[in-house]
Amino acid sequence: MMKYWSVKNEQAKEAIDFRAMGLQEWEFRVLVNRGVDTKEKILNFLHPSMEHLHSAITMKDMVKAGNLVQGVKGKIRIIGDYDCDGVMSTTILMKGLRGLGYDVDYRLPHRREDGYGMQPFMAEDSKHDGVEMIITCDNGIAQFDAIERAKELGLKLIVIDHHQIVRRDGEEVLPRADAIINPHQSACNYPFKGLCGGALAFYFVNYLYTISGQTEAMDEDLIGFAALATVCDVMELVGENRDLVTCGLAQLNRTENIGFNALRDAAKIKGDIGAYHLGFILGPTINAAGRLDTAADAVELFLSDDPSFAEKTALYLRELNQKRQALTTEGLLRLEKQLANPKEKVQPIYILKDETIDESIAGIIAGRIKGKYYRPCIVLTSGKDGLKGSGRSIEAYNMVEKIRESEKYLTSFGGHAMACGLSLRKDQYIAFKLDAIEKSDLDPRDLVPRVRLDAIMPLDKVSFETVERLDRLKPFGNGNPKPLFGATGVYVSQYRIFGKNRNVIKLELFYKNARYDGVMFMEAEDFIAFANETKAPNGSLCVDMAYIPTIDTFNNRNTLQFQIEDLRRSKTVMK
Repeated sequence: MMKYWSVKNEQAKEAIDFRAMGLQEWEFRVLVNRGVDTKEKILNFLHPSMEHLHSAITMKDMVKAGNLVQGVKGKIRIIGDYDCDGVMSTTILMKGLRGLGYDVDYRLPHRREDGYGMQPFMAEDSKHDGVEMIITCDNGIAQFDAIERAKELGLKLIVIDHHQIVRRDGEEVLPRADAIINPHQSACNYPFKGLCGGALAFYFVNYLYTISGQTEAMDEDLIGFAALATVCDVMELVGENRDLVTCGLAQLNRTENIGFNALRDAAKIKGDIGAYHLGFILGPTINAAGRLDTAADAVELFLSDDPSFAEKTALYLRELNQKRQALTTEGLLRLEKQLANPKEKVQPIYILKDETIDESIAGIIAGRIKGKYYRPCIVLTSGKDGLKGSGRSIEAYNMVEKIRESEKYLTSFGGHAMACGLSLRKDQYIAFKLDAIEKSDLDPRDLVPRVRLDAIMPLDKVSFETVERLDRLKPFGNGNPKPLFGATGVYVSQYRIFGKNRNVIKLELFYKNARYDGVMFMEAEDFIAFANETKAPNGSLCVDMAYIPTIDTFNNRNTLQFQIEDLRRSKTVMK
């Protein structure tokens, strides 16, 4: 697939002598490219600390919510969500409130049976169970009917949610809760808006312990759980989120939480846990509970003090995740067959239907297809009252705005620029698909993937020190991706194919008569086709590389290795 290469060139907001700050030029470029564009921001970025967090007291309704909880005499019920952020939010509130002596329990919606968020029957169940107060977490800001029912029944209600505020005719519409903690409210002056539900739950619990004079008694693991929620809800790892995740990872690497360590062992994670392990191993395992069974299994894992129960539950969640992976692979293969049809493959947006796919993995499959073909993709499957699905998008296509133009065909719809969820009647599928494709307004240039380099760095300028300095910029993730460098005029002298799926390519590279090791994760057939097309008449293979420098440790020997993210034919001729 042809890609458009460019070098980022963001500008600092003030004159900065980066060398005086101990930075190399490439480090400065990487930071500025991520919006770390003042001296103060650079210092905070390089030295993450919880001291950088703003005071939670400045968040709208934080004080009111704290007073309400302190006035509770009876039972409190937490109503969370079935994804990782909802699980960790619930866990944080459960452990935090129990630690302060409150009578507290929780309920989580079932993905298929209940749908997202608090439902009216949950308010009725709470009243029947003698609950005095409900606290929603990672949901609630749009659960108008359920919250109205709770208020009709005389329940106190606090909403802790990070999702966008509902607007009608340009005006904010808020549920009738007693307190709402959500930094997206226009009346909330809290300066950092990018917190997830788990982070907001952590801030609230921390505030409760502070006003109770018991700060030192708060469970230290709660910041680790907030970090897990932040990474797995794909929040931007900038500002307070970077501080929170860095400190949270440090806590998770020394935690004695039985459930977390059982999950770590079940996942066979050795050495220190990083953001990668949270986002790609532990998070998907926690999410699998809510996708294929009940998310309560994951909450109980983190609340447990029984090693035997924790071990069994962790292994069960890993089995669920393996089942989810298998279902994803099967569903992806079926939809790939649809895309074999030339008429489908050339569409600017893919809207695909397969009613055998489990609705819980529709979004995952849509993301895989989007990533492979660089097209916005919506995957629809069978739902309760028709078709239900999820979409994932590319930069040039604001999914929530564009699909809203075809909303007349839908029974429900919501989302943001890069993702959406929707439902529709089965007889509206073709009409919706044709209308959405017609209104996509995508230029062919929008469908060309971008390779955005942070800087050009020839291979001979990379050293072990470069990799060590890169580690200072961790944790990597959304908003702070791994720095990507470019090198031109690199010769590939030979390559070997490894892996049971033939998707690991080891390359021997030469630049200025020096040899280097490279590795690329790519289907063997695709790489061979690229190599054959790119070779010069004399058989030489000269390429430009988009790469990340790494250190390969094998047989206790460290070797500099270039992890190649993309290749293209080079116009540079090495002298």
